[in-house]
Amino acid sequence: MHSVTTRRLATAAVAGAAALAVLAPAASANEADSHQATRTVAAQAAAKLPAKLTVKSYVAYLKAQKTPEAKQTLKSFTALPAAKQAKFVGYLQNGKIYASLFKQLKGSLNRPVKTVTPFNKDVKFVHAVSATKNAKGATAVSYSATETIYGIPVTTEKLTLSYKIVNGKVQRSARAVAKVTNVNAAVAIKGGPVKATVKGIARADVTWKATPKVQAVGKAVVKDQAVTGHVNTWTAHLIHG
Repeated sequence: MHSVTTRRLATAAVAGAAALAVLAPAASANEADSHQATRTVAAQAAAKLPAKLTVKSYVAYLKAQKTPEAKQTLKSFTALPAAKQAKFVGYLQNGKIYASLFKQLKGSLNRPVKTVTPFNKDVKFVHAVSATKNAKGATAVSYSATETIYGIPVTTEKLTLSYKIVNGKVQRSARAVAKVTNVNAAVAIKGGPVKATVKGIARADVTWKATPKVQAVGKAVVKDQAVTGHVNTWTAHLIHG
């Protein structure tokens, strides 16, 4: 009886293994099909985008926006000579330019910092940090990273960290706010959740994703922006995510 039972168990085990062997390739095939479908959907979405941004379509985009920034950009853009307007639009959809906008900075509270890094003679990256602490210990560190073309701002990512210092120590009531200003019709920039933490120092973090709106831009770009604040100093960075 024991021998019969053993043979039955062995037979069941072999059958089970065979079933798993059949299912495993099927599961792998399904997973591969899923990845292929995802790539296909992404490719189809990209194919539906306009091929490129033109001067005409950019002016129409700015006119359709209802923000003060778009209104000012429209005024400044249309004042440029035709040759510069064409180069301006070319810069907007050059994915390498936005992907090059990054920086690491550090300094002391109550001492603002501003740096300008040229991408070329027409495009510049402006990084500005304001860091204030009042007599009651209320402290705010704000870092903005801006791309300008012919001196006209087209994107700004700003992160502000607020915290309080009492008896020489950073308190745990830190807050953070992030804001993006974008008049580049070639990309859509969206921020993720804004995090504020305190572990001896206060820190704020946000992740930005720039998604192409025209095919000429190429791939999406992800960046991490962070600000830290201590009793007397601060750091700030914008790096690739």
